[in-house]
Amino acid sequence: MSFLAREAGIREQMAAFGARWFPAESLRAHTSLGVGGRADLVRLRETRRLPELMEYFNRRGVTWRLLGGGTNLLVADEGLDDVVLQLVREPDGLKFEGRRVEVSAAANLGTTVTECAKQNLGGMEGLVGIPGTVGGALWMNAGAYGTQIGDVVRAVTLFCGKSGHVEVLRTEDARFEYRHAGFAADDVLLSVSLELPERPYAEILEKIKECNQKRRASQPINEKSAGCIFKNPPGHSAGRMIDELGLKGTRVGGAVISERHANFIVNRHAATAADIFQLMDLIRERVLQAYRVELEEEVIVWRKQLKVES
Repeated sequence: MSFLAREAGIREQMAAFGARWFPAESLRAHTSLGVGGRADLVRLRETRRLPELMEYFNRRGVTWRLLGGGTNLLVADEGLDDVVLQLVREPDGLKFEGRRVEVSAAANLGTTVTECAKQNLGGMEGLVGIPGTVGGALWMNAGAYGTQIGDVVRAVTLFCGKSGHVEVLRTEDARFEYRHAGFAADDVLLSVSLELPERPYAEILEKIKECNQKRRASQPINEKSAGCIFKNPPGHSAGRMIDELGLKGTRVGGAVISERHANFIVNRHAATAADIFQLMDLIRERVLQAYRVELEEEVIVWRKQLKVES
């Protein structure tokens, strides 16, 4: 039984915070890879109540992890002891003021790009085909085709785990780097202020179509995946190295290295997380042997935390 399940009146307590508790929720239903064990899921509708909810968790020693769209996430088969927190998408998640737009972190990234385009605001065309939420894109500074989201960020509103308060982080303090931004592990991103260049809608739409065509031609977009599994090491392409080793199509259980893009692992035959981990280890070992390059995960991995006996 989970910690929350042992709390008296937990459903009512979560409802008081504007949240809903889903006990022992299967996380495979919440990830694009379609794998993962169970954990308690708390969906928060009212983000203004987040500080209260966090205080409740902290007083009880409840550990938590934040779930966005689950599109860049690999959850272990044994599930989690931590509570999984998810912010519910707000219907009015975008607010425009000239070239600036305020976007909820729970908003869909692709929808955000297209809605901005309708306002003749571009600069994010390469991001339109990246699945997931705006918050998830911010967390890893998602990018494609010469565009990364950190380039257009001006401020991020977040719940700071260290202070316990909602704060505004300016661009220079976020430290956007390749597939990384300088947020703390216990920060919760709430919204972002973007500043976008003005461009004609037809021009933006044409660029979006071009990026989508490239993506369809080079990525397994119709299969279950988490995008690129490994980061590109400096001076190297992870996908090219894996391809040159002849590993496309290699299978472990239900997990397969995509024939379309070697840095994608797809869940083609009811894979388990263990299948994917084993395939990742095989890739790392082969690349290290052949190129003396250690691959670093781009996919976020969730496993149970090891308990240290005192």
